[in-house]
Amino acid sequence: MGRVRPTATGRGWLLSVAEALPLPHQAFRPYTLGEAVAELGDYAHTVGALGWNEKHAKDNRASLRNEIAAQSKTLAKRLRALVASDLVDLDDDSDPEAVVAAAARFNEAWHSETAITEAFRDLCDAAKAPGMTSRALRKLSAIIASQVGPAAYGPFSLLSQAANALVDTEEDLARWRDASPEPLTEALRVEMANNLLIAAPVGHVTVWVTYYRALVSRMREVAGPMTFFQADWALPNAFDSGPNVFPEGAELREIREDVRWLDDLNVESEKPESRLALVRVDLGERQVAGAVEEAQRRIDAILSVAVEAGGVSWQSAGAYAILLDGKARSSSLGLNLHEGATSTDSYGIGATSDLLTNILQQLDAALTKGPMPEHLVEALASLREARMTNHRDVTSYSARPVTPRVATALEDHAMELIARTLQVRPVPMVEALQRREALDQADRQVAGQLAAPFIDAWSREHHEGRANLEKKIFDYSQGRRLVSVATVVGLQAEIRELPMSDLECADFDDAVAICTDPDRERQLLDEMWSETSLLRARHRRVRNAINHGLPLAATTLNSIRNYAVETSTTALHLALTWFKNGDTGETLLQQEENAWTERMDRINHGLSWAVDSARTEQEPQNRQRTSTPSPGAAPLA
Repeated sequence: MGRVRPTATGRGWLLSVAEALPLPHQAFRPYTLGEAVAELGDYAHTVGALGWNEKHAKDNRASLRNEIAAQSKTLAKRLRALVASDLVDLDDDSDPEAVVAAAARFNEAWHSETAITEAFRDLCDAAKAPGMTSRALRKLSAIIASQVGPAAYGPFSLLSQAANALVDTEEDLARWRDASPEPLTEALRVEMANNLLIAAPVGHVTVWVTYYRALVSRMREVAGPMTFFQADWALPNAFDSGPNVFPEGAELREIREDVRWLDDLNVESEKPESRLALVRVDLGERQVAGAVEEAQRRIDAILSVAVEAGGVSWQSAGAYAILLDGKARSSSLGLNLHEGATSTDSYGIGATSDLLTNILQQLDAALTKGPMPEHLVEALASLREARMTNHRDVTSYSARPVTPRVATALEDHAMELIARTLQVRPVPMVEALQRREALDQADRQVAGQLAAPFIDAWSREHHEGRANLEKKIFDYSQGRRLVSVATVVGLQAEIRELPMSDLECADFDDAVAICTDPDRERQLLDEMWSETSLLRARHRRVRNAINHGLPLAATTLNSIRNYAVETSTTALHLALTWFKNGDTGETLLQQEENAWTERMDRINHGLSWAVDSARTEQEPQNRQRTSTPSPGAAPLA
């Protein structure tokens, strides 16, 4: 969760909104009703009248209708009332052109200032209700993030600024507003936050981006709104009154004082071994938010053509500047010209060594009997490549990153190979994996809520008993933090004495209720099954879009990435278990189904999670099983 500043202490609904409003660090843009309607509109536009009534189109439309119906349920009353008529217009899908038009009207309403304001008021109303959990509030804040768009991301996002307006001290806000401190009422704070949410900067946007290991043959090349420069030609001519005058030189001189890395780039470009390029992209009228990503996307498309033709990839130097209406709006801190890690990464090496030792020990007997089957080897290779979207090899060792689209295709290929390895049909395997993921999502949620009073302890008021409680509750022996449900429930009175916000207190109470009341646990599992069913259907649409060249928005693609990663990882563990132990594929799938059935049987017999946890932890033969999560499982004991 995006944390508010450590100075924001105490309880109250304003703090609850501030804690729930920002997106988590590095989160993808959430998939909400707005994205579902846009997906339907894009699909109608692509398929057209000729293919609209074909069987595959009807199946896809039915899946999208289910998605829209499910996402509509997440709307609270104010926003629901505002967009109700636009949703009604989408009900008749007999004419694809009418669907396209209705989706466009909904999109305009969804991103309007009025809709953002109503969504924010819904969030505030919900936060005032007693016992409201962060999970419930984040569903409402995800809607706001969808409406705000790219401005919802990053450390200085509009969502973070709005959150700070709700809880920062009067002195901090006065410095930000360049005004004298004044008493701030709840109503004034809400108004300030709302004004920030609807104030995404818009104007004529230009972006400068830098690359190394790059050459521009004729020093300045123009391709539509993009202009490519050799840095050792452009910067001296712009800054040192060189003999060559070019249109963008004046702009470089004007922004030089605010974009500090330009002087560093100028110095680096004078070195004989340097190969540095500057690219200017004119994006026209648009929001400032997301401008760098859009500029890089356009540049990478051009560079991909060169690489496909036999060239080598340019490397990003990490420096950029954004201009709004010709003035420097923001820029990066500096250049990154390193081709790889320059220091020994002992953590990465040590962790890999430990992993390899564990893997070899477990597979020794199986490998002694013979090599892995070819399908399993290929599945491992495919999943290894698929993990290179944000892997350590990418972030620390300059490995080539894989796009989410390619990663999804590779995972799909690996799942087919794993099904062939296990000799099972793909559909039963996918259903068993969904059962596992539903259980794991429930476990992860409850684990996070039980740990809420201990997360980010550095930012909390000191409490003498916190460290002692943490030692009793958490187990770090398995390389990750495990939470003992029975211990937390037994110590709940002491835990409630710890400093907590209202939202954290509600999260903790909700988790304890789930762990002690079988009916509440059943309700959670039903909710997780419904959510994973939506993800599974959306994942299928994404795979179809990738395989058949259908429209696929980045938000839709990214919304299924975690599900695709978790299920493919679990499938791989099943295949490795098959190779190690010799169990049949059918047996392994049945074990996944049994995990769900056994849990529901326990609930139906009125045995709570906490009681079952206490009983299991007292049995030596089960202690290792309950302390070590299964592949992809949540850190719960």
